[in-house]
Amino acid sequence: MKITTNQLITRYRGISELESYNAFTLTSPQPVIETARKLLSIIPPTMGACAPLSAALAQTLRDDFNIPAIVVAGDLKIRGSRVFKCKSNIPEGNQSGKVINKKWDGHCWVEIDGFIGDLSIFRTAYSLSHTSLLKQFIATEFGLGRGFFLAEKHDIPKGMIYEPKYVLNDNQIDGLLAGLSFQLTEQV
Repeated sequence: MKITTNQLITRYRGISELESYNAFTLTSPQPVIETARKLLSIIPPTMGACAPLSAALAQTLRDDFNIPAIVVAGDLKIRGSRVFKCKSNIPEGNQSGKVINKKWDGHCWVEIDGFIGDLSIFRTAYSLSHTSLLKQFIATEFGLGRGFFLAEKHDIPKGMIYEPKYVLNDNQIDGLLAGLSFQLTEQV
């Protein structure tokens, strides 16, 4: 039995967050698109940055537009093969504000009212120097030079499956944002 995003929201964020999430209707994707463009313009491309990019997207949508975006961690399948397999949830930060630096496998994306938003999938695929199923699929289905994937769940291309396993809580998001902030200030 597959677990639903609603079940995961209830488990990791609570009933009130589920109610807020389900009560929201995305009447226009424009705020999501604008936020994605802004983030992609200020965050340099880095392979494997799905978690911090998703955290940044969700938090910015919450703060700037009051959109109850949820960060989801799980598997990504391409043509029946798991390209990213999520074996555990992302580690939580701690009260001291230390950045957690643990290895984690899986994929993260944002969900809003039946939409999936993925800031990292194109960056990851384009950065691969070797031939891969992901790189081939992205090039075939989307072409080169794409920046942000946003689609309603029923409009995701055939052969591309996002399987939710976890929903991130505020401590996890805060830890990812602290790490991203640290990386950005180190690059200046």
